[in-house]
Amino acid sequence: MKNQLMLIRACRKLGVPLEIIGKTPPNHSRYLDHCRKAGGENTRFLDFMPQSELMRHYAGAKVHALPSWFETTGLSSLEAGAMGCNVVVGKGGDTYEYFRDLAWYCMADDPESLETALEKALSHENGPELRELILSEYTWQKAAAMTKEAYFKLLNG
Repeated sequence: MKNQLMLIRACRKLGVPLEIIGKTPPNHSRYLDHCRKAGGENTRFLDFMPQSELMRHYAGAKVHALPSWFETTGLSSLEAGAMGCNVVVGKGGDTYEYFRDLAWYCMADDPESLETALEKALSHENGPELRELILSEYTWQKAAAMTKEAYFKLLNG
């Protein structure tokens, strides 16, 4: 679903180093083997890590890419954007509703689309707009307040 193999191939073609961070589900070990072979020396695979360490990786990155087939706005993209990364995401799901015109979009089935989005995000200066949007609109406090309001509306008919 996250489309890591296409991302690996795109980064390798562009000569861009790539870090893939996260625990591999046990039933996806063959996919991981495919990804490792495709990535070669260009790609580093890092296991699950504490949030504080993950933040250091975001802070050191120019771009965060999640070219998913379908995504309910990945928390990793929101976290990366909040840390100042340019964000590349797939067009599936509700990504545009969250990132608006402040991210670069690609089609999950189109390698050229991903390569173009990566090139644009890599060449664009990281501005504060996406970070400010995320920090003002997509906080846990705001989500809790909206959830509470929805419950009150339902209960009070």
